[in-house]
Amino acid sequence: MLPEEQISPELNDLLRSIRKQIRRFVVMDAFLAILGLFSAAFWLGYLIDYTPVRFGGTEMPHLARLLFLCVSAAMLCVLVAKSLIGRLKRPLPDASLALLIERLHPELGGRLTTAVELLGSDREIEDYSQSLLAQVHQQARSLITGVDPNRLFRRETLVRKSLVTGPLLAATLGLLLFAPTTFALAAKRLTLLSDNPWPRRADITMVGIELPAVLASGDLSEKTELIEFEEQVARLPVGSSSTLRIKADATAAELPNLCTVYYQTDSGGRGQSNMRRVGRIVDGFQHFVLDGPPLTDLNESLTLSVRGLDDRIDDYRLEAVTPPTISETMISVSYPSYLKQGSGDRMDWARPYQTGIRVEEGSDVELTIQSTSELGSLDLWIQSSLNQGESRPMKIASDGLSATLNLDKFQVPATVSIVPKDISDISAQAPYRYFIGVIKDEPPAIRMTLQGIGNAVTANAKIPLTTEISDDYGAYQSAIALEPSVDLELEPRATKPDGAQEDKLGETPTDPTNDAAPRTTKLPLPDGSGKTELIADLRELVAANQIPELTPGKQIDLLGETNDRYDLGISHVSRTEVVRLPIVTPEQLLALLERRELALRSRLEQTLDESRKLRDNLQQFAKPQNLEPTQTETESTENRQTQVRKLRVQQAILQLEKTKEELAGIATSLDDILLEMQNNSVDSVERQNRLGNGVRDPIQNVIDTTLEELQRNLKTLSQVVDDSIKMQEPAMTAVSKCEDLILELTAILDKMLDLESYNEILDLVRGLIDDQTELMEDTKSERKKKVLDLFK
Repeated sequence: MLPEEQISPELNDLLRSIRKQIRRFVVMDAFLAILGLFSAAFWLGYLIDYTPVRFGGTEMPHLARLLFLCVSAAMLCVLVAKSLIGRLKRPLPDASLALLIERLHPELGGRLTTAVELLGSDREIEDYSQSLLAQVHQQARSLITGVDPNRLFRRETLVRKSLVTGPLLAATLGLLLFAPTTFALAAKRLTLLSDNPWPRRADITMVGIELPAVLASGDLSEKTELIEFEEQVARLPVGSSSTLRIKADATAAELPNLCTVYYQTDSGGRGQSNMRRVGRIVDGFQHFVLDGPPLTDLNESLTLSVRGLDDRIDDYRLEAVTPPTISETMISVSYPSYLKQGSGDRMDWARPYQTGIRVEEGSDVELTIQSTSELGSLDLWIQSSLNQGESRPMKIASDGLSATLNLDKFQVPATVSIVPKDISDISAQAPYRYFIGVIKDEPPAIRMTLQGIGNAVTANAKIPLTTEISDDYGAYQSAIALEPSVDLELEPRATKPDGAQEDKLGETPTDPTNDAAPRTTKLPLPDGSGKTELIADLRELVAANQIPELTPGKQIDLLGETNDRYDLGISHVSRTEVVRLPIVTPEQLLALLERRELALRSRLEQTLDESRKLRDNLQQFAKPQNLEPTQTETESTENRQTQVRKLRVQQAILQLEKTKEELAGIATSLDDILLEMQNNSVDSVERQNRLGNGVRDPIQNVIDTTLEELQRNLKTLSQVVDDSIKMQEPAMTAVSKCEDLILELTAILDKMLDLESYNEILDLVRGLIDDQTELMEDTKSERKKKVLDLFK
């Protein structure tokens, strides 16, 4: 700086004035720049923070606002340091100012610069230069009067900055004056003094997720469970189909017409879905729901936001959690006591559950499940034919990975439905169903047959019995019951199966003739299933005093009875039909047998007649045929005759089969008669020999020889039926054999006629004996009467 004592006051005043103006210009320029930067940062931050809200977006998050504030503060510090502090600290020497003036005023011709530099320096000036310097100084003093300091500054810079800063500042002041709340909220948010969101026209609030309840009972009611967000996180089971529910304030805010859900899955998938309005406004709120994608069949976690008008709720998290699954199911069965008795090899068992599994009736069943995650609770429902369903508790193990259900005395098929839930109440989306069938214990079946016994027996009869018992697990306490009763009828009475007869054992009239013997006796049968043969000897039973004495006119009832060890309810007792046999004398029995013999003779006569017809039919094939066909005979006529021959041969074969079966039936009936005579202790050796050797054996011989040969002949005849000439020889052989058959059957029939005559003689003798006995009884009565008359 030039010392004032060397430079004229005029020059010093000019330089001082210019220096002050420069510093004022710098301050003003920096101030405008700072105001512009501040206002621009305010409005930029305000617009970035609030503009998305107007279009349904969200405010800048706290971190973004912090970053914006730091950047704005850094820019402001840089601006102050460079534009204000740095420029004010720069020196403004007089020589620089003089040079600046001379650039704008070239008429000074360097005089101002020379005067300032020479007069302000410490170097010595020679004498010849003093006058020149004084002259230059004087000229500079005279020329500075035309210097204009304002020309040194570019006012356009301040104007441009004012044009930018002025409107921003005016807008800021206008916002402050006319919307102080908005200005204050913007200032607080941008300076991080508050995180309060911007006010919206709409006001929507998250309600939660409605998840349909999965019930083990399979109830299809619309029962749902509301899952609220905790810290904006909700957990849903994988595979679930839920409903998102929000509500919008319809009184203090504008009600949006549409709400939209924006979501992004963890795999990167994005999408949006519109929510629908449900119901009316209730308590000042309108509800909106979303029951479609992405909440249908949820398979992965996602983040969602909901927008309604300008309001938005963001960053709600739905976590898809794998629900507990039943990885293994074991079923253990303990047999009931009635199955273990007498079945030492029957062991309890345990095995993995399989579809269609069945257990024995009355077993104790234990169902154990293994879960893939720790169990919190179990919804269990058991449905059977006895009830519409019931809920039962299921015991969860201490580790939470297994649970056990006990079904004691399991008797009816049932379906067990289980819905497992983990400790966070996440449940399976479908019940696990297990059907357990029951193998019912059927009552034992018993069948009783009598061999060699007809419709009546004698008092000395031996009754052969065959019983066949079947049961699932073996019968128990089986027996044949015999009970004498009084009934003068000779025909058996009608009965009903399974012991439901009209006259049950033990309910018939008592026999007053023998009260010492028990009325009913039982012949035990071995336990278990199978066939058993035994003989009920009536004479021995009477001798052993097991049944009362049997006299003609009485009858005896036979009944097979068995049961099993079933003890879960009504006992399984099965009975055969009651076989009622009248007691007759040997003579009465023989009379009954004679009637059957007459019926057999009629059957034999019919068989003989059919054999004669068979012979006549075969004789048609044995007759000679016309070998040369007439001219009018056609091929169709020959075919028709062949078909007729085939049909007649087939009829002959069928007739022979019928004859064979009929003769076999007659032989069997004769065997039954002989066996019945033997079982009833009827000593008629001559009759047995006549029936056995004279009738039965010849019939059996006819069946084994003559009929067999005749069958072979007919078979040969059927092989040559196409040729009428070749048929003659086998037809003649068959006719001859048929004649033999007729002769043999005629001989047998004559034998039966002889036997009938013999029987008639026996009937006459029986009649004479009966008449003699009756006469003797009458004579005795008359004698007694005469003796009594003598004492009168």
